[in-house]
Amino acid sequence: MKKTYCLDTNVIIHDPRAIFAFDDNVVVLTEYVLMELDKLKQGNEERNHSAREASRILREVTQGLSEQIIAEQKERLGEAKLKALPEIPIPGTKGGTLVLLMDDPDHRVKGPNPDDQVLGLLYRNRGDFHAPIIVVTKDTLMAVKAIARGFGHQDYKRDQAKVEVSRLPTLEGDLFPVDDLFSGNGGVVVKDILKKTYKDGAENLPIIPGYYTVAYDAARESLVHISHAEKVRLISQTPNLCRSKTNRGVRAKNLEQHAAVDALLNPDKTLVCLLGPAGTGKTLLAIATALDVVRRANRENRPEEEGEQDELSRKERKQNRHQQHENGFIERKQILIARPTVSMGKEMGYLPGDIEEKMRPWIQPILDNLKLLLGEKQAETLLNDGTIELQPLQYIRGRSISNAILIIDEAQNTTPLEIKTIITRAGRDCRVILTGDPHQIDVPYLDKLSNGLSYAADRLGQEDFTAVIPLTKGERSRMATRAAELL
Repeated sequence: MKKTYCLDTNVIIHDPRAIFAFDDNVVVLTEYVLMELDKLKQGNEERNHSAREASRILREVTQGLSEQIIAEQKERLGEAKLKALPEIPIPGTKGGTLVLLMDDPDHRVKGPNPDDQVLGLLYRNRGDFHAPIIVVTKDTLMAVKAIARGFGHQDYKRDQAKVEVSRLPTLEGDLFPVDDLFSGNGGVVVKDILKKTYKDGAENLPIIPGYYTVAYDAARESLVHISHAEKVRLISQTPNLCRSKTNRGVRAKNLEQHAAVDALLNPDKTLVCLLGPAGTGKTLLAIATALDVVRRANRENRPEEEGEQDELSRKERKQNRHQQHENGFIERKQILIARPTVSMGKEMGYLPGDIEEKMRPWIQPILDNLKLLLGEKQAETLLNDGTIELQPLQYIRGRSISNAILIIDEAQNTTPLEIKTIITRAGRDCRVILTGDPHQIDVPYLDKLSNGLSYAADRLGQEDFTAVIPLTKGERSRMATRAAELL
């Protein structure tokens, strides 16, 4: 049965290509949704980019409404009905059509806000559509109002993660030769291991490339990595990170963290997603590993002049770096760190200063980790000489980032469109690390399955360049762990 889907504005902003997601059904956009999109076209925020992209798509689709189609619809529907409901074929779908539902200028529907006007206009014209009529919205109260008007409702499902990643899966030890794994030979190829299944509760699930814990018996558990080439590798230990004469460094404390460090140090894993609640070590391990990688790379490519810059100002150092690049020095590897600018509680308002100074309140959790790993003086040095750069997400569109490690902290507060924009910025020798807790969303219209972090982990998780590591065991403190569980 053909259905009618009426899209709310937040769905179009979430995915400007949403009209293509409903196969052979009818998609309705009301005049009041178009009015809201028009108001959102100006600006540089992601929603403004989405509104402009949606406008371009609608223009392309509506150009297909030729005089021939109009004539055919006049003959089939009648002149009066055509004026209200022109059905526009949606290219690339299985016969789907778009209806632009306009209000009567002489008898406009009444309502205190656009939500009520959208539902009122749809209710007035409900007899002209295929049943059932379903309102697609990411707004809970809009969904409740749709029920009150007698319509069905659903969330937008196209970019939701299909599976929630919650923990490392556990394999039984008899799936492969355990003795060979412990022989220290760097791994063993187990033919057809990816064709086997493992038990997860009552389900039998397929083994896919990635990290697994292996339970040999009640008292013994280890960590292995299974590659796309069916090589099973035991991970018994990972390096101590950021160790120096004055710092003992950071070492993984549980099997999940060992998996995270192993993935973060693997140059073939250019996209690493770390998912887990507060206190599990996501951000700390990401930064510590990035520092180790960048230090090694920059020691090999370090310009002789670098030691002479200790007494220069930040501005002079930046000018010297640009001059070094122009003179043919090898570009230094950088760490770019960004977080969505979403606050907890009331906004602070206007923040003075340049971009880096404006970003400081948002990036303070990153600075806390840097000071813990390096000490305050060394952390400031790396920020001043450009080794570590605080990158506003708002200005990442259009960039091509090369020879860098890009860390997106609190990535669960990005939309799927934003995470696509971020990952597609990666150029030559660039790695992307996404960290966050899908259960702690601070942005309206996102949830644990529709946020950018879960979306990237789901859609790219089985690629050979991707590692998805769920972290569940809190290591910050006993109180922090219990608070995350119980509060």
